[in-house]
Amino acid sequence: MGEVDLPAIVREVFPDPSPGAIAAALEDFCRRTLGAGIARTEFFAASVGTVHGLALRDGRRVVVKAHGPRTSLAFLEAMQAVQRRLADAGFPAPMPLAGPVRLGRGVAVAETLLDAGRVADARDPPVRRAMAAGLARLVALARPLAGLPGLGESIMAIAPGRLWPAPHDARFDFDATAAGAEWIDRIARTARAARDRPAGDLVVGHTDWRAEHVRFADGRLCAVYDWDSVAVDREPVIVGAAAHAFTANWAAGEGARLPTCAEALAFVGDYEEARGRAFTAAEARVARAALVYAMAYTARCEHSDALTDFGRRAPAARAAGRAAADSARGFLAAHAAALLAAGVRAGPSPS
Repeated sequence: MGEVDLPAIVREVFPDPSPGAIAAALEDFCRRTLGAGIARTEFFAASVGTVHGLALRDGRRVVVKAHGPRTSLAFLEAMQAVQRRLADAGFPAPMPLAGPVRLGRGVAVAETLLDAGRVADARDPPVRRAMAAGLARLVALARPLAGLPGLGESIMAIAPGRLWPAPHDARFDFDATAAGAEWIDRIARTARAARDRPAGDLVVGHTDWRAEHVRFADGRLCAVYDWDSVAVDREPVIVGAAAHAFTANWAAGEGARLPTCAEALAFVGDYEEARGRAFTAAEARVARAALVYAMAYTARCEHSDALTDFGRRAPAARAAGRAAADSARGFLAAHAAALLAAGVRAGPSPS
């Protein structure tokens, strides 16, 4: 990967983004915090943070994740408290090893590397049910931690008076790509108003509960990743948001990634069955509103990518072509009104 192709988060974290300088910074981090240097790098990924799978010279295999400068230290400490409780209870979360510690311009944490199992097709009903049950177990185990104040400081927290959080990836620019997205924003405002009604308990959940972030072995969940997506919210909000993209594996290339409306609602039903009781009517309305709002956020990301060629250029005046039926924009156009049951017009055909 050439320097010009580097994800924005790499430049945000590392003052010198050259491979040699990054390797030296990670070596220093591992020696200081883990007591051993690096024998080899096993993998690298970048999105919200930079993720480095490392084999240490003492034989341990670890993951170091470096977060950008705006990440809250209190949030990362709370995140690790959740991971530790879950791992101690036998849930397949990696055990925290170090952090949060400053690394470059950002802050990093380290955890055990879990790489057993495989990515499964969440459209397969048994896999979908297992994912819903896994989320229900996470919520149940982490209930005592819902009061941790740092959990409210996620980078996806929404500032007062704003419709959207700051986008999770610097390539998305919601302000510069607002033209043509008015219909998405209108749906999102209605969904937010319904989602934010006080129905359900405040719980700890995982807000990016997707096929890409879990692994299966022998039909059972054996690893869960992306713990900077931990958050505290009302239970039906956590479940509805998870339902919007539980099938997605953005790393898998082309093809259908988001669930159908029927699959998303089936995930909610599977969660209810796993937790042992159905949502009340008010909670069910909140869950559906959370599904729509989360889908609208993904639709805004799609719209931004369409206008900027995935962040490679200044926004075009209009995106070329039409959104696919199985995209987030296609989902909103087809299902938002019925899910919100409030007569919301889907707006112009998404393009």
